[in-house]
Amino acid sequence: MNSLPLFKDDNNVWVYKDDIIAKLKEIGACNCEYLFIHTDISFGFLNPSLKKKEYLEELYKCLCSLNVGTLIFPAFTYSFCNGEDFDVNNSKTSMGVLIEYIRKKPEAHRTLDPLLSLILVGENKTALDDALSMHSLGENSAFDKIHRLNNLKFLFFGAEFDEYFTYVHYVEKMLNVPYRFDKEFSGNIIDYKGNKYFDRHYIHTQCGKVKLKNYSEMKLDLIKENKLKIAKLGNKEVCCISEQDAYKAVHDRIINNINSFVEPFKEDDLTHEYTFGKNGERVTHC
Repeated sequence: MNSLPLFKDDNNVWVYKDDIIAKLKEIGACNCEYLFIHTDISFGFLNPSLKKKEYLEELYKCLCSLNVGTLIFPAFTYSFCNGEDFDVNNSKTSMGVLIEYIRKKPEAHRTLDPLLSLILVGENKTALDDALSMHSLGENSAFDKIHRLNNLKFLFFGAEFDEYFTYVHYVEKMLNVPYRFDKEFSGNIIDYKGNKYFDRHYIHTQCGKVKLKNYSEMKLDLIKENKLKIAKLGNKEVCCISEQDAYKAVHDRIINNINSFVEPFKEDDLTHEYTFGKNGERVTHC
């Protein structure tokens, strides 16, 4: 076991690097070729002997030590939604400090999506480069490509499954749900070599008067079905599910009940009004 603990939980129990790795293996995060990782690293009280970057590096090493072929991280910027250029090398992500830390790693490769870019690290880090759709969630998008990759899992590393699972919106787009619509944005993309060009991009966003629900019911069902593996880690939890199980769960719930992920809506609610950022706040959701 590591001589230096990383953090302690509310019960004053210290958690070491080996503890984290053991929990991730317990939920099967090591048994895949691709691992898509959502993060929220506020697991507990940080060891005061560690600097912030040291803590982030240790967490990154935990994920790398799983020996998964390729790690994938959401590095969303919603740049065009915020009236900004998207610079693939320099645009900061709003997906948390760990992913922003990994983004700056020399081994990290980022996709050119100006709304929902992804970072890949590992053996096949260019696996999504041929996802050339102008739609961030549509056919031939990176998420569509993810659906077609072999042996991919989603890991929620402290992040709440029932709050932040962007993949649900991909399935909703594929099923063309009535409570979302395609919204166009435009701006400049600055590519890997510094070349700037104008582009248009689309995202499948919620209609103006539709109210979202979280995914807590689906989470409980998946745990009961033993498809979502879950373990406590510090003050949070880690959980893992295969892409196949996730897709089927979302797909079937929508097919069986159109209100699975939204409050019951009326025809008048289906306004093609983009509500994010309308009061001047930064857009961080779709």
